[in-house]
Amino acid sequence: MKRAGFPLAFAVVLLALIIAPHVLGTFQRVLLTEILIWGLFAMAFDLLYGYTGMLSFGQATFFGFGSYALTLAILRGQLGLWPALLLGLAVSAVVAGLVGFFAVRIRGHYFVIITVIFSLIFFFWALNWSWLTGGDDGLSFQVPAVPLGWWELSLYDPVTNYYFVLAFCALAFLFCRRLVRSPIGRILVGIRENEERARLVGYNVERFKLLIFVISGALSGLAGALYSLTFRYANAGLMHWTVSGDAVMWTLLGGAGSLVGPIVGTGLLVAFSDYVSSWFENYKIIIGALIILVVLAVPQGITGMIRDVWTAGRTSPNGS
Repeated sequence: MKRAGFPLAFAVVLLALIIAPHVLGTFQRVLLTEILIWGLFAMAFDLLYGYTGMLSFGQATFFGFGSYALTLAILRGQLGLWPALLLGLAVSAVVAGLVGFFAVRIRGHYFVIITVIFSLIFFFWALNWSWLTGGDDGLSFQVPAVPLGWWELSLYDPVTNYYFVLAFCALAFLFCRRLVRSPIGRILVGIRENEERARLVGYNVERFKLLIFVISGALSGLAGALYSLTFRYANAGLMHWTVSGDAVMWTLLGGAGSLVGPIVGTGLLVAFSDYVSSWFENYKIIIGALIILVVLAVPQGITGMIRDVWTAGRTSPNGS
């Protein structure tokens, strides 16, 4: 029943997202596009933390590389949109492979520290190599048209850009869901629950951790590339570890280990931040206090709380 219910729920949510740009104003439409991008970024982080137990503060590195690879491919390489987008994915995956080669061999708080260190190394590299990256000022570029056979679509149209981002986010979500429900996904959960037992059973733990690290990095790079296509720029600040910290907050708020949770957390926190910032200058104090309260009250996150309430209602005598 649970499996049968997913296609219907997915179709309903997707239909609502398809209709959304026609009932929202221009600003709300752009905000929803941004939520989709950051939701993809948070979902990529959840593959590491929620399903494999690796708390990484280095995802911003791959987000930034995806952003810069696409930007430089279009701006300096004069490539079309599809090759530039593919390059953004490839570069992010390669960098994730290099970082992951060292990081996955370390556990616990040492893993957290090394991901922060790598993030800072690449951040300062992007900041100092301003001749290539534009540094803190960043690089802006003209977005090429999207070639679709005989037609070409312009991403300067906010609605077209929204649907372009939505298509990639929907495909990425389906890919991640298929991955976590596959035998590989079950192995990853086994590593999260008891790494030593998984090793004793015969699994090459480092190999599986590196695999998911690369996949997560590639998806983070895709989010970075979509961000640059939407806002038509890239800058060094996108590589700072605090950007990864945002993904951690969104995932904890929404509920880790669910794929949907990080997206819900992203939507609520980004929308709430936008609303509060319009009337309170130090809005981050309110957001920080809210996150602390939610994490203390519902450690499993919002979606986890909803799931627990739903399960309790179905199993109780009155709900059966």
